[in-house]
Amino acid sequence: MKYIIDSNIWIEYFNKKNYFDSVSDLLINNEIYINKIILAELIPSAKAKNEKEFIECLYGIELLELEIDWDEIIEIQYYCIKNGINKLGLLDIAIAQNAKQNSVGVFTINRHMILLCNLIGIECKSS
Repeated sequence: MKYIIDSNIWIEYFNKKNYFDSVSDLLINNEIYINKIILAELIPSAKAKNEKEFIECLYGIELLELEIDWDEIIEIQYYCIKNGINKLGLLDIAIAQNAKQNSVGVFTINRHMILLCNLIGIECKSS
């Protein structure tokens, strides 16, 4: 299975070396994707800290194009609210939608994202 790695995992991986084995295995096996949302979450801070290697690593990962279907986003948000998942941002929903559109999983430690993935049938890796 290939995965979009959520920004929270990247931060843990590069700053604290957490999830090192899991991310490294996915990198070695070319089972990782990234999208512009995650780049937009990570690159500004990395630029401010002059973390050139981190930025180069991120840009070296295969990019999944975003095809945001706003009607589907609305339905997913409604479905989440109806099922008690109320603290989920639109960017997280768009990341999940992107994963679902491309039949990939999401690697995250965000508990709301994990609930969302389970709710809409996306494979979720959290370790």
